[in-house]
Amino acid sequence: MDPDGYTLTVTLDTDADDADARVREALAGQGFGVLSEIDVQAVMQEKLGEDIGTYRILGACNPNLARRAIAADPDIGALLPCNVLVRANPAGGIDVAAADPGAMLALAAGDLEEVGAEARERITAALDQLKATSP
Repeated sequence: MDPDGYTLTVTLDTDADDADARVREALAGQGFGVLSEIDVQAVMQEKLGEDIGTYRILGACNPNLARRAIAADPDIGALLPCNVLVRANPAGGIDVAAADPGAMLALAAGDLEEVGAEARERITAALDQLKATSP
């Protein structure tokens, strides 16, 4: 995981469907639900006729953290939910890259440092679980 970037990333030695299921389970274990899913691979294939490989964006939300963030800054919805990317790694396996909530919330007005830190801890714990259960 890159502490200086805007994503927290792990690579899993598995296929896309298994990674997707494991990501959802790990997020749920940290209080996140998946509100949305964008299959970028399917869109690129349909609109451009290009196969970019697995590329799914899951919009994850922890309702308690979201409520606290919205109370601090009503415009924060423009930065929510926490996006988690499931994509093919050209070297093999599947990358799971989550937007760093601390980095995202640093863009907002209001006192969101505590919410960002807690969200980052929970996302990191979910990614750590994925690494720990990876074959």
